[in-house]
Amino acid sequence: MSLEAIDIYDPLTYPTRRDEDWKYSDLGRSLRATPEPSEASVERIEGEGRLTLNTVTQGRKLSIAGSESTDEIAVAAGETLTLFETYTGHGQYAANDTRKFTVGEGATLIRVVLLDEPEEAVSIRRSTVDTAPGSVFRQYVFSTGAKFQRFETHVDHAGHGAEVEMNGAYLLSDKRHFDLTTRVRHGQVDGVTSQLIKGLVKDSATAVFQGRILVERGADGTDARMRHQALMLNDGAHVRAKPELEIYADDVQCAHGNTIGALDEEALFFCMSRGMNETQARALLTHAFVLPVADMIPDEALRTTVLEFLEQKAGGFDAV
Repeated sequence: MSLEAIDIYDPLTYPTRRDEDWKYSDLGRSLRATPEPSEASVERIEGEGRLTLNTVTQGRKLSIAGSESTDEIAVAAGETLTLFETYTGHGQYAANDTRKFTVGEGATLIRVVLLDEPEEAVSIRRSTVDTAPGSVFRQYVFSTGAKFQRFETHVDHAGHGAEVEMNGAYLLSDKRHFDLTTRVRHGQVDGVTSQLIKGLVKDSATAVFQGRILVERGADGTDARMRHQALMLNDGAHVRAKPELEIYADDVQCAHGNTIGALDEEALFFCMSRGMNETQARALLTHAFVLPVADMIPDEALRTTVLEFLEQKAGGFDAV
């Protein structure tokens, strides 16, 4: 599986809003000037069955980090790897990197990603995942957005008992933009995919979710389900959602759902009738909305880390 080339040094390669996959995310508008080179530091910590990648980018002016960076990670047959990726930075910069994952037969890859970049950053993080029969790929992405932030995952589903789970949560404020795009191709029989994305958006921030599941002819026994749920906490917030199922097989179970709305006024009234003030009630409801995604992380230590991250970030969504 390959991705079309994007060279941040060359505006002619930038996708535009005329490209269907980039309809809601205009890279050229965010990168009006060609970036200058800079470097990002990547701390790599390896342990038994665990790999941590901490990427920190420094920028004083608009600069580019990792424009041709491709990292390949393979999990051998029968092995298990837990991968924890964090992306942070300072100042203005543009980042563009690609990761390639291969999950061997009967292997398990658990990928947890925290995107906590500065408000002026522009970043594109893209990955491809090739699975094998009986393998398990679980991904959990958590983001606070940036000036422009896009996180793409393309999965080639091997079927034959393989399982794919791709979940995420975003908390966007100010003028931040976050685009979560996923593509899963079921080409073989008896594959399972599940996806749950939840988000909070306030101020004039913009969230984009594009999820597409393709079930090829002959991929019978496929079980694929996708849900996206978002809360817009004021009138100026924006959510663009495009969940898609494209099915060419007959014997399948597939479903998708998309819900975008405001905070439940009845639930807010109920909490306040039990003695909470409005700020406390909003905090309870907004936190409870996104925390279940973190609760799904199987690794206890990472689950605790992500829950603390979400609790800290959700604190700014108590009052609108």
